Amino acid sequence: MKIIGIAASARKNKSTRFVLEQCLKEARRTAEGAGLSITVELVELAGLNVNGCLACDACKKGVLCSQQDDYQPLIAKLADPDVVGIILATPVYMGSMSSQAKAFLDRTVIFRRNGFMFRNKLGGAIAVGGSRNGGQELTIQAVHAAMMIHDMIIVGDGDHFGGIAWGNHPDGYQGDMVGIATARNLGCRMAEVARMMRAG
Repeated sequence: MKIIGIAASARKNKSTRFVLEQCLKEARRTAEGAGLSITVELVELAGLNVNGCLACDACKKGVLCSQQDDYQPLIAKLADPDVVGIILATPVYMGSMSSQAKAFLDRTVIFRRNGFMFRNKLGGAIAVGGSRNGGQELTIQAVHAAMMIHDMIIVGDGDHFGGIAWGNHPDGYQGDMVGIATARNLGCRMAEVARMMRAG
């Protein structure tokens, strides 16, 4: 089984990626502790050219897209039947997800139109705001809405909507222990739910 994390920030190697890494590490650690084999993979959208959906309907003819951009290699990766869950991490821009996150999610219509390929896969979200209460919950709800359109199983952190981090923490984003804890808890829950699904 595999969990894919998507870092949907415009900037490389910053807070969004860092918090997602904490989440994925905890998912792997929790799975190993339960005797479950889960691999994790992080995909960073920063520096990639992922256009928005053109509604050209090419994907109605198969698991394909007419746009020859950097989303193309992600299609096979996301279509892999070993993928049990997807975690999308985004900074908060103007009270919602980044344009990179929105473009990514819109392009996943490919999988909905070809037999709901994400149905019953786990979906989790992380949002990194400029302040402690910087729109993270609203942003996560927007990501969850897209995941629900796929009929995914939404997973929270056990107490909140998901990972909620503070990018401008006074101690730096690495010092946001509250936010890091929510991301780690999300990773733990993803692994726990994956284990329950396998047992069922």
